[in-house]
Amino acid sequence: MNSLIPYLVVDLCLVIGLSLLLVRRLSFWHPATVYLVFHFYSFTWRAIGLVNGAPPMYAQNRAADIITAPEYERALLWADVGLLAFCVAAYWAHLRFDPSSHRPIVRRTLSPRIITAVCCVALPVGIWALYAAKSDVYLSNVVATSGYFQTLTMWPFGCMAMLVFAYGFRWYSVLGIIAYLGVVSLQGYHRFMVLFPLIFFSAYFLQSRRRLWPTWPIILLGFVTAMIFPRLKYIGQAYQNGDTSEAISLLVESFVERKSYEEVSYGEDFFDQYAGGLTMTDEAGKFYFGSTYLAIVTLPVPRAIWPDKPGLADHVHDISTSRRQYDVEGRILTYLGEAYLNFGYLGMVVIPAMLGFLLTGWCMRATSGPLRRFDRYLYVVFFIAFIQLYRDGLLSLLVFTVVHNIPMAVVWFLHLIPGLAPKVLDLPPADPRAQDDGAITVLR
Repeated sequence: MNSLIPYLVVDLCLVIGLSLLLVRRLSFWHPATVYLVFHFYSFTWRAIGLVNGAPPMYAQNRAADIITAPEYERALLWADVGLLAFCVAAYWAHLRFDPSSHRPIVRRTLSPRIITAVCCVALPVGIWALYAAKSDVYLSNVVATSGYFQTLTMWPFGCMAMLVFAYGFRWYSVLGIIAYLGVVSLQGYHRFMVLFPLIFFSAYFLQSRRRLWPTWPIILLGFVTAMIFPRLKYIGQAYQNGDTSEAISLLVESFVERKSYEEVSYGEDFFDQYAGGLTMTDEAGKFYFGSTYLAIVTLPVPRAIWPDKPGLADHVHDISTSRRQYDVEGRILTYLGEAYLNFGYLGMVVIPAMLGFLLTGWCMRATSGPLRRFDRYLYVVFFIAFIQLYRDGLLSLLVFTVVHNIPMAVVWFLHLIPGLAPKVLDLPPADPRAQDDGAITVLR
């Protein structure tokens, strides 16, 4: 696909240039870091593959319309526009909020009492849900298929994350984390249940050690996870079916068989899906003007009570065609495709810029002070969902945080009640009046 080469050259120059512009301000948990990684993995790397002869999406499916070169070219061009808008807005946020880092800031402390009380209830419930989901415990069809029950299995992670943030790593919390990861890594479906804890505890460890970037053990863990991740679902499915030898074979192939890796990961090329989605939006002939985001309002209503309630991906069903059945195949548009679906080309500039500015500003405020502040914990919880946000759309930021982490939502609400969690006045570390934790005044 030689016609893509000029666009790829521009893309590479932009990725490198923006990385150099922001490198002194970035960290492992910075939203722009996540975005640059997402862009390179999803768009740049896939474009390199296409230029080197990799088949486009639907090349092996005669019943579908193959993604064409002009579609890829437009998609990469506007992905670069979104990248530029996001990073420029992030840079602006630093210029806007850097002066405030040298002034005292009022923050709410993280209350161990609230966290312990919530976890004493939520942790046993979550452990039971994990057990019930993989055992012969009888569950009614309504309960078993309910989204509420599925989110219960994430509660152990949410509770352990809060306890670690409140008390630090303890031998019992480390054992609990290892046990949870062992169970969910072999459950054969939601791989994010493995990825989220790894990202969260890595971010916490680095922040607790005042490091901006991963240490070599974390880098090695990330490399191993990246090698196994494309096959993780199939390894879990083989294990659940009792085929241990197949599970081990897939695990070994993760490190030695590139061809098999390409077969397993085929269909996960977000660039292709996003490029095709832009054309399908044009063919549908309408924009949604933000209505796709309103599905979050009806999300709490169980589908068993309201079978025809609006879904989070109804817009994908609307634009799908018989030749590109995104709804049947479970395709995604990325948040850029979603922005185009709602507001056209304007959305592909405004939405990235808005996210770049707001998320960067929050990151700077939340992570500049002492470790055990509620806003820092809350930011790290949302940080682990940034990849899902960029991949699946804006609603993912709430679905993969608040909806999947109800214990955190309860703790969040309790921290807002006056008197339960005191506020403190955090001084800059260089201020001689500051105590060891940076706070000098307790506010009610």
